[in-house]
Amino acid sequence: MSRPHCGDASLPSCLVTFVFLQFLPAGNGKADFRVLGPPDPLLALVGQDKELPCKLSPNISAEGMELRWYRDQPSPAVHVYRNGKDVWEEQMEAYRGRTTLTTDHVARGEAAVRIHNVTLFDNGTYHCIFKEHTSYSQATLWLRVAGLGSAPRIHVIETQDNGIQGECTSAGWFPEPKVEWQDLRGRKVPAVTHFSASATGLLAVTSTVAPQDGAVEGLTCSISNPLLPGRKGQYIQSYNSTIRRTNTFSLKVRL
Repeated sequence: MSRPHCGDASLPSCLVTFVFLQFLPAGNGKADFRVLGPPDPLLALVGQDKELPCKLSPNISAEGMELRWYRDQPSPAVHVYRNGKDVWEEQMEAYRGRTTLTTDHVARGEAAVRIHNVTLFDNGTYHCIFKEHTSYSQATLWLRVAGLGSAPRIHVIETQDNGIQGECTSAGWFPEPKVEWQDLRGRKVPAVTHFSASATGLLAVTSTVAPQDGAVEGLTCSISNPLLPGRKGQYIQSYNSTIRRTNTFSLKVRL
């Protein structure tokens, strides 16, 4: 039996076959890809370096593709890589000299932009696009920037009405940190805390307590960043001050 051709079949059958062929994938299959980024927000400390990774799914090669990371709009961008080289003229002024592209695993569809010397300006949303000819896909990333402040300092001061206050100060925090005072028995002590922002947006902390019984011995001031709940490390400073009647008070501060 001879194989039927379009000339032997009805016109609608030929049209269905033609439409089906039009939608078959063409080329080497690279056109069918997705770009994936980290599912959870990334965390970076002010002053450190941080990578923003993106990858293809499936893990096909990204060689020859245009790779672009940007913030609110595609151009100017955070970083652009095209035809095997960086395209600096399309970069945002704020990122010039602060980014490098990691392409060690580009053959398996992975690349990352490293931001050097992270600042509060870098906090927010990013997008990465992998493009090949007219085919492209993009992913969204979130970067949270945290400022870990300086080691706090405690001072004992005498007020104008001959009372005594404990004052805890520190600088370089973001976002607004949690400040807590405790007495010698571990009980919370009410405090008045103020925050002020520097030109860089980092926050300075001034927190004062005025115990009703005037006893400041053993008072502890703790400052912590809500984005770094499990961060290890502790700073302890002890101060001895002679306040009225040569009484000696010992204070400690913990971070």
